Amino acid sequence: MSTTAPETWSPRGILDLEPNAWRALRRIQSSCVVAGPGAGKSEFLAQRASYLLETGICRAPHRILAISFKSDAAENLAARVRQRCAPDQARRFVSLTFDAFTKNLLDRFMPAIPTDWRPSRRYEVTFSARRQFENFLDRTRLAAPMKWQAEIAGLTQTAFELRILGTLRLPTRAVVPANGIGFAIQHWWREHLRQGATSSLTFTMINRLAELLLRATPQIGRALRATYPFVFVDEFQDTTYAQYDFLLSAFGSPEVSITAVGDDKQRIMAWAGARPDSFRKFESDFQAERIPLLFNFRSSEGLVRIQHVVARALDSGSIPAVAKAESKVDGDVAQVWRCPSEGIEAACIANWISQDIARRNTTVRDYAILVRQTADRFEDQLKAPFSSVGLRVRNESRSLGRTTLQDLLVEELTTIGIALLRLGNKRRAPSAWKVASTAILQICGVDVDDDVACDRAEKRLVEFLREIRSFMRSNPPDEFVAQNLVSQILEFLSPAALARTYLEYSTGESLEIAIEAFRLHLSHCSKYAANWSMCLDRFEGIGEIPLMTVHKSKGLEYDTVFFVGLDDKMWWSHSAGNPEGIATFFVALSRARQRAIFTFCEVRGARQKVADLYQLLTNAGVPEIYIRSSVAPD
Repeated sequence: MSTTAPETWSPRGILDLEPNAWRALRRIQSSCVVAGPGAGKSEFLAQRASYLLETGICRAPHRILAISFKSDAAENLAARVRQRCAPDQARRFVSLTFDAFTKNLLDRFMPAIPTDWRPSRRYEVTFSARRQFENFLDRTRLAAPMKWQAEIAGLTQTAFELRILGTLRLPTRAVVPANGIGFAIQHWWREHLRQGATSSLTFTMINRLAELLLRATPQIGRALRATYPFVFVDEFQDTTYAQYDFLLSAFGSPEVSITAVGDDKQRIMAWAGARPDSFRKFESDFQAERIPLLFNFRSSEGLVRIQHVVARALDSGSIPAVAKAESKVDGDVAQVWRCPSEGIEAACIANWISQDIARRNTTVRDYAILVRQTADRFEDQLKAPFSSVGLRVRNESRSLGRTTLQDLLVEELTTIGIALLRLGNKRRAPSAWKVASTAILQICGVDVDDDVACDRAEKRLVEFLREIRSFMRSNPPDEFVAQNLVSQILEFLSPAALARTYLEYSTGESLEIAIEAFRLHLSHCSKYAANWSMCLDRFEGIGEIPLMTVHKSKGLEYDTVFFVGLDDKMWWSHSAGNPEGIATFFVALSRARQRAIFTFCEVRGARQKVADLYQLLTNAGVPEIYIRSSVAPD
């Protein structure tokens, strides 16, 4: 395919980029792109991928590797590149989560792991719970020499797994421990690798094994760098010690250009081990240039001004963003609602959203309800008041087997499965046909230029759709029928073919987890649906207002955001000036395009711990309104 000269290349799908974005896009060496809320970092990365692929700077067969922290962010970025590049170019853009990438390396090259550390071929991915860790600590302390027992007793789960295991580079051969921490590390690995026929590994352990693999077998690292001369890392502020060390080991070479994108002011994953100095370390270790993006394309000018007040509490040198979004509301762009009871709080939110939809002709998906934690609790509280005004709340943080609803919806299996069901329910569904037909060609390994093979694959798809269309027409939604449909789809697609086609399903249990969740969710939706259209709408959340934690809202945006529960009970771990707490608050505020409303319920908790957050809103001129009834304020 012909290439475009770098000097004549222009953005795809948008008119232009801000000056600093152009500078970062054209830079060949590593760069640290500081992108605040609304800066369009996903769009910037998609445009940079297009630039590198279309100009031939990243020439075939070389690829671009994009690493994200959440599967929905990884899929969103891949979809953007597919929209902007020719298929043969888009196929050279590989978008994965950190965990998926390291796990894939481990699974592919397991025999190259040194014997002392090699897990069983089939292993379980585990998440260590607090009680399990405490039991491990007790066993280890009692087994240790007396002189080390106090040191072991002082370990905590977070510090041990994220700061100790996560920063340790495994030696090629196990060594005799020299202190209590070394003894605990040895026992941890021994129990997880050798206790029972099947090893059990956390993602931190998988990361450490993948890093060891690259040192133990240098040719694998060389092949990796030759394959991916360009690497993107999204949400870089959330990089853990283990992930950063892996990045350094895998791609810490002048032959690789890394584009790290993120914002320290949105670092809300310290509890999960995010290192506080990731940007500073990256600039030093990779000789990267720091380039700030200054435009905010999401929020209106009034919200950007409020955001800057909070941003300065995190970084006194924060540069004000330039608002590029049009203001579409009159009156206050932010308010605090003080409610006397949870019932009045829920009813007032429901009534306000219902009236705002009617007044401004918006849709239910323009609104979101964010909480600090325990979304399940708030779902129960909000369900009845919202139902009374004809609205439904959807808990996007709800667990489905071993994943969550939000993660299920971005799975390749889900995208293809829902497209097939849409076509089974309704003959004319152009977007669903495009998804399904493209997927079938990929799964069958058909070259798009091979007309005969394409025709054969399309006929196979049409025949399958004829079968499930007849089945769906004859069987209204219920749990048994939903399970039957999933089985038919899996038989048609073939799990083995899905594993061959999609990298994230090629190893481990990712496909099994997605199948389990798909079955659970479709069965759940079928119980409350009068017909298949309603069932599939519920599956995708059409016509429902999303409820989620702030952590799950990262990367998303809505016209109006309600942040419910700004009180000491919901913010029990916050203390005045705590950077992570302020960053969480900042992330919630910055999801809004037009309006942000914070609610405080007097009976749920006090607001002494969060007084500094209320003071920031006061400093920004945000008014507080006392709600006396379910009548929504103007």
